Order: sequence, then structure tokens, then C-alpha cells
Amino acid sequence: MKTQNTFFLQQLGQEQLNNLVKEVKETVATTMNLQNNKTVFGAVDYYKLQRSRRNRIVRRHLVA
Repeated sequence: MKTQNTFFLQQLGQEQLNNLVKEVKETVATTMNLQNNKTVFGAVDYYKLQRSRRNRIVRRHLVA
């Protein structure tokens, strides 16, 4: 560790420093099934966005 970055450790007490570096033993729940509700953005969706954008631009110029 560089000496320039150790100044903040001097401001901490010994107990606070021990709490920071204490090892936490946790287990990961491997049996839990998460549902992925994220929809896939496909080429068709991109095409529809472009087409609707073109239609809005054309309508804007027709009204004016």
C-alpha cells in the first residue's frame, strides 16, 4: 500500500479497522431460481422504431 493512501487508516480506530477487514463468511443460494423477466430487443423491434420515427417526421412536415 502506498504511503500517500494510508493517512485515512490513521484516523480510524483499531476497532473500526478490524471491522473493515473482518472476513465475512456467506453462502450463495445456488438452489434459488431467478426469473428473468427482461424482454429481448430484437431486430423487428428496432425496425418498428425506425418506421414509426419516419412516420412521425413525415406527419410533422405534412401538418406544417
